[in-house]
Amino acid sequence: MPAGLKAAEEEPPRGPGRPSSGARERVLDAAVETLLEEGYAGLTYAKVAFRSGENKSLISYYFGSKQGLVAAVADVIGERITDHVLAELQDLDTVDAIARGLITGVWQVMDEDPRMARLYFDLSAVIVVDDDVRLALHKVKDRWREVITAHLLEAGVASGEVAPLGTFLMAGVQGLAIERLEGYGPERLEAARELFIQAAGSLA
Repeated sequence: MPAGLKAAEEEPPRGPGRPSSGARERVLDAAVETLLEEGYAGLTYAKVAFRSGENKSLISYYFGSKQGLVAAVADVIGERITDHVLAELQDLDTVDAIARGLITGVWQVMDEDPRMARLYFDLSAVIVVDDDVRLALHKVKDRWREVITAHLLEAGVASGEVAPLGTFLMAGVQGLAIERLEGYGPERLEAARELFIQAAGSLA
């Protein structure tokens, strides 16, 4: 008996309306790729269903709405970026080193897959009109703030200065990332990066 036929016979039958095992992950992976390639404006149930090989009804079943699906994707993208940043913030004990680590982590994300940063800023524009996406991105930023706060405290920054300094670091890194995405001159961008790192260090 062919192996594929045997596997099919051994797989337990699904009940009426019961989603297949792993369907949620396939839908989410398909949504991530669709958003990375086409942005928020290009996301449709039909495209995600086709890419995932699942029925369109499963999108609503698992995520409730397009906004709920996008919010889940935002969480995935945020985790990926956060993982890169965390890897660059190990054993850093000065503010300028923390600033450099933050930028290095984000730069690595952009080098490996520039679509991730573009999608992050695309979704950032959507938060003005979409509460689900806004809350998802706020959760991502809250995780970054927790990480940055812990490192700033370890670097000896006074507790009352940690929050504003953390906001300064996040805003600076995001601004430089936008400049990099827009393709401005690398020499000018590198000089701006070093100025930002020096400024961050001087604020400690």
